[in-house]
Amino acid sequence: MNYVGRLRLLHSPVSHAFIGAAVFLCAFTVIPSAVVTRFVPGAASADIKVLGTSNLHNWSMEDKAVACSAKFAYAAGKAVPESLAALTFSFPVHSLKSGESGMDSKAYGAMKAKTGGDIVFTASASTITPGAADQFNVKSSGNLTIAGVTKPVILMAACSVKANGSITCTGTDKLLMTDYHIKPPTYMLGALKTGNALTIDFTMVVQK
Repeated sequence: MNYVGRLRLLHSPVSHAFIGAAVFLCAFTVIPSAVVTRFVPGAASADIKVLGTSNLHNWSMEDKAVACSAKFAYAAGKAVPESLAALTFSFPVHSLKSGESGMDSKAYGAMKAKTGGDIVFTASASTITPGAADQFNVKSSGNLTIAGVTKPVILMAACSVKANGSITCTGTDKLLMTDYHIKPPTYMLGALKTGNALTIDFTMVVQK
């Protein structure tokens, strides 16, 4: 099935979440439970894009190698996982690239790459809800850390299991830099000013 899932980061009442987005180069393993009889190790790859605006032109940064770890449990004879026991991802700010070294340098400085340079999400609780056919939804509550600032967030994913057993998830969300105490960077002595809002796009494919 060519279903494309959607993944969104829903914000706590006190803040929006900046995810630099997300998205994952994962180690994907299955944990045992009372009803699990099948263990399917796998690996994942993800492409995360951060898109922004400025008073002169739009811009984007991309990371194709985000470290991630997830533990899914499968019931006997089922292709769709029934639970998600753990989910974490972490990647350094320096792995985001725009193709323009000057812009990258400004972005790294704004996100405190030297002192708080890793973007990290750790789930504290997750649930899976089956969808139509080989689709399922994931809701994970946890903490997101950017530029040394940690905020509670809810990560929601819609995914589909392909005929070969792989899982595809995609998503997008709109976020604000200032929620993580990030001052929108400026360039060319202030002639170019970036906007506060960001859009995070990503696609994750988990191979069986």
